Amino acid sequence: MSPIKTINHVAVIGSGVMGGGIAAFFANQGITCDMYDVEVDIAAANLGKLASPKAKIPLLYTPKFGKRITPRGNAEMAEHLNKADMIVEVVPEIQELKDKMMAQIDASRKTDSMVVTNTSGLSVNRMIASVSDNMKKCFAGTHYFNPVRYLPLVEIIPAATTDPEMLAFLEDFFTKAGKKTIICRDTPNFVANRIGVYSLMKTLSLMEKYNFDVETVDAITGPPLGNPKTATLRLCDLVGNDTTLHVAQNLYDNCPEDKERDLYNAPPLLTRMVEDNMLGLKSGKGFYRKEGRKILALDLKSWEYQPAKKVKLDEIKVARSYQTIEERLYQMVKGDSPIHKFSREITLSTAAYAVDLVGEIADDVATIDNGMKWGFNREIGPIEALDAIGLDKSMEWMRAAGMTVPPLLQEVASTTGSFYQKSGTSRSFFDINTKAMVPVKSNPDVISIAALKEKGNVLRENVSARLVDMEDGALLLEIDSRMVPTMNPIDEFVVSMMEQAFEEIEAKGFTCLVVSNQRANFCAGANIQLLLELCKEKKWDAIRDMSKAFQDANMRLHYASVPVVVAPHGMTLGGGMEVTLAGHKRVAAAELYGGLVEVGVGLLPGGAGNLLLIKQFIENMASRRPGPVVPTMKALELIAYGKVSSSAHDAIGKGFLNKDDVIVLDKDMQLKKAKDVALGMVDGFEAKKPKDLLLAGRGAFYVIEENLKGLLRAHQVPPHGAFIATKMAHVLTGGERANPATPISEDYFLELEREAFVELCSQPKSQERIAHMLKTKKPLLN
Repeated sequence: MSPIKTINHVAVIGSGVMGGGIAAFFANQGITCDMYDVEVDIAAANLGKLASPKAKIPLLYTPKFGKRITPRGNAEMAEHLNKADMIVEVVPEIQELKDKMMAQIDASRKTDSMVVTNTSGLSVNRMIASVSDNMKKCFAGTHYFNPVRYLPLVEIIPAATTDPEMLAFLEDFFTKAGKKTIICRDTPNFVANRIGVYSLMKTLSLMEKYNFDVETVDAITGPPLGNPKTATLRLCDLVGNDTTLHVAQNLYDNCPEDKERDLYNAPPLLTRMVEDNMLGLKSGKGFYRKEGRKILALDLKSWEYQPAKKVKLDEIKVARSYQTIEERLYQMVKGDSPIHKFSREITLSTAAYAVDLVGEIADDVATIDNGMKWGFNREIGPIEALDAIGLDKSMEWMRAAGMTVPPLLQEVASTTGSFYQKSGTSRSFFDINTKAMVPVKSNPDVISIAALKEKGNVLRENVSARLVDMEDGALLLEIDSRMVPTMNPIDEFVVSMMEQAFEEIEAKGFTCLVVSNQRANFCAGANIQLLLELCKEKKWDAIRDMSKAFQDANMRLHYASVPVVVAPHGMTLGGGMEVTLAGHKRVAAAELYGGLVEVGVGLLPGGAGNLLLIKQFIENMASRRPGPVVPTMKALELIAYGKVSSSAHDAIGKGFLNKDDVIVLDKDMQLKKAKDVALGMVDGFEAKKPKDLLLAGRGAFYVIEENLKGLLRAHQVPPHGAFIATKMAHVLTGGERANPATPISEDYFLELEREAFVELCSQPKSQERIAHMLKTKKPLLN
């Protein structure tokens, strides 16, 4: 028999940080889960933290998903473990504990149930030395990265006895669940931690060599080198300096042939920090320490904390002026300043270490690069970095720095000239077995906008958006700001392209429209810098026209004669949410942080967001016939408090999305799914038609106004906050003309929204909020 090929119920043994995160991962997919610990009370307490609406790092898409998890004590395993299709062991990284748990699992599991261990470095083959033959073939290692919800990598480590069908199933299952998998060999710390810990230890060594302080090291090893803002030392604090020291020691003990083994042997800096209980976030202090709102950094000479300084380096400034990570990386490593030399040494030494391990810890270079990118949220892998620099230049600099050039690097340089090659829309990498380039495995469920561009499918383009032929009759409106690519704010260029989309639809017969992009965030609002400049110049007519243009563009989407599917992801705030609300259907990435947050800059939605949201509530509540007050209050609560969803599921619960909207777990598959949904709506599609609105009217407005006055007297809302909420209530209740028996037109509602938007823009306190947000990235409560 072969291992079970479906997962309906899971058992997670261990309810701590990783166990809880893994249980949440399965619950987020609708899979029920038993979560075990030594005592049921421990598991129940950890489940309470996991499902708390106030969780500091929410691991569940919505707290209600905690109901899918049942806490159990280990004593219940004999009775309940045989219900699980998959058993995930997550006990502490102590070999004796692992061995004991494997025997207990083997005695209680059902035949052919999959058993996986979440180990970060222990041998999976040794772990199952004494279990039954059936469990041996149904066993593998699955190493998740913490926090499980947010880091996509899952390392799969097959044992020598693992059934190949189970291995293929795990790859497919995790991919569909939004994870990124690599297959690792059963070596200490596998792939990502093996290379990642080396890079970290080398950074500590170079920090001492170049006499750099904590802040400088993190400034260099963050985004300028393609790493996240946590950089190196902040990452240490996040992971825990004791954990890092433990992993390093594991490598020292178990990798006697490693050329860099001595680097792992009880690094003095980390050892001292652990002895002084400077463990990072878990102890409240590490390389950094937080006191109130102040961030302090450890002075390595005095061993005291000082206010963290803002590091401004010319080398980083120059690198940031380049668009691609390859160009930025090259700028960081090419010079002769200490910053350049540090950057060059850490980049090349990590790359050399990774190249030397190809064939030992993983089958190929792509596995190593992907492990580092997916496990540590890096933009570029260590071996890819060599291609960015150039192999000949990399070898020259390695020799100059006294490094040994890896034989594989020399071989690739003299044959293919690079580890990776690109031909059209396909990519290939150097295979160590065939000594030739082999194609990178592609996924038919993934559409790449970059690939569509390379095929010449761009129809129109400006600095903030473009129209792309998705083929098969689907048109893509891509919101993609060249000026602020991480945020993609709505501006006049985006609005213009929204209008031009319909010109293309009419001229070329496109049958549907998809609105999305493949940046980190869909759209994080509007161009408030421009808005503030117009406010200072008192150009109220220009602001009114700007608001009307965005309203018109969104309403044209809403009433389009072809299906419009919006595919939001990441931050979808303000104007981004207004565009989302305009769609006929949404295909949202599970990680969706969406809301109408204009109150944070002293405004209300000015692009038809108020209308689209209240219309959605009215339509969704129609069968319950709640009257006009309930949808008004629902919309007002979301807009006045600037509520933001913690996920796409939470967005459905809050009312930003509809229950029949589609949620995609793997963001890479989002665009293909959106296209399929849009094409599936074409046959029989009927365009929406404007409807007059029955709104709550002045009676409800006066009640809301009095409640706001009460909150103001009780100091529960700031004065300008109350003023903004009053304007919102005026719009959402329908202004002077509305009452529960007299409908108003959508045009009149949009006029109310537009005039309130302009009036709020004219308020000095709103302008103060906008200026404060631009300066600090945080809202001002005035």
